[in-house]
Amino acid sequence: MRTVIFAVLLTCGYTAIAQNNIVHFSIWNPRTGQSTLFEEGYHHHLQWHTANKDSWSWYGWYFISGPRYGQFIDATFGHSWSDFDHPVNPGGDRTDNALHTEPFADFLRAFKAVRLPFSDLEDSAVLTAKFMRILTIDIIDRAAAIPLIVRLLADYRQKGRLGKSLVYELVDGGESGQIIVLLDAANFENLGKSAAFAGDLLDIDHGRDGGKSIGAIMAETLRFRPDMSVLR
Repeated sequence: MRTVIFAVLLTCGYTAIAQNNIVHFSIWNPRTGQSTLFEEGYHHHLQWHTANKDSWSWYGWYFISGPRYGQFIDATFGHSWSDFDHPVNPGGDRTDNALHTEPFADFLRAFKAVRLPFSDLEDSAVLTAKFMRILTIDIIDRAAAIPLIVRLLADYRQKGRLGKSLVYELVDGGESGQIIVLLDAANFENLGKSAAFAGDLLDIDHGRDGGKSIGAIMAETLRFRPDMSVLR
């Protein structure tokens, strides 16, 4: 199985060319003392999407640890590039955001990533888990680093230390050479089972011959907000 995975990676050049493998993220930073107003405005904006017959699902989380603590991130998964040529009523979307979200939070960034071939597929079970560990991995040598990630994910899963894992490569809206790993968890006990993943990955990388393939790893925790999500 591992040989097959590596063959797929080499064939695809690590960035899958299949359809429906693009995810779009947006990050907001609620202004001091205005978190409640931001959430109320965001709820209104989700209702706007529903009223405009938006067929996309939107998932929302708050960062509850790390340098982005308190920021809100939303995402829509499972898209082809052409989907973004036809968003629902973009002018109305901008207007509604200007009225209901932007007065209460700073819009920090938007970015897109491609799901890699060895990633699990997105489904409601993993995307609506109570918590999610998000690892942002700086890659120095992609050809060497990605097989290490594949290997360690398989090892953790075999030992019952994680459930599903979603793995993406940043392709637009940020510094290239980053891999984003999402690990779902129902509770802090489950989060603890994968807490050593980043350190183990660095140990494996630094212990091999050929120089480092992985730079810094930022580990943060997300808490899912079902009330700030719309599943279709």
